[in-house]
Amino acid sequence: MSTSKALNGFRPSRIRGSGANSTGYSEYKISSAYATNIFTGDLVRNVGGTVERIVSTTDMVLGVFQGCRYVANGEPKFSKYWPASTSVTEAYAFVLDDPTATYIVQADASVTAADLNSFNFDVTIGSGSTVTGLSGFGVKATSRTAGVAPVRAISVYNVPGNNIDVAAERAFPVLEVRITQTPDRFISVVASTGALADATSTTY
Repeated sequence: MSTSKALNGFRPSRIRGSGANSTGYSEYKISSAYATNIFTGDLVRNVGGTVERIVSTTDMVLGVFQGCRYVANGEPKFSKYWPASTSVTEAYAFVLDDPTATYIVQADASVTAADLNSFNFDVTIGSGSTVTGLSGFGVKATSRTAGVAPVRAISVYNVPGNNIDVAAERAFPVLEVRITQTPDRFISVVASTGALADATSTTY
């Protein structure tokens, strides 16, 4: 599994504290004709009260996109991804926005046990698939930092062929991560971009 790179975004895993994952989500508006595809598993941000795909690893992460609904030509539609530039009415994104949620996601290069719970990571903002509707996001392994970054690797996904202690199997490991760069982790309200240096972070 982890000997080849096949980035497919952030998949819901569990609620921290061993709580069950209810796969519940919140609905947020999408601007009609928003000109970028958003795929299931993409990290999204809030821009002026609407959902957009993140464009930078400095963006505040609202949550993980889980599909959408909209009305086109008077007909309700449900989709695994938001088709770019779709002119519709009543467009809403399903977003998993629980700050205690964890996710399963693949790294684009080798990660070691020493990285777990020790560093934050940027993400690769990859293109998804309009066939499957799935994201192309992953963890950017070489970006490990003790500073601010979108996600933190907390464990290795426990499946056969994904043993981080085996050199061949840790080439592109599948990790469990939590999102650290979210508005819920800051005391004051901050914008979705460009405000991280001035924000005061909580410690949980």
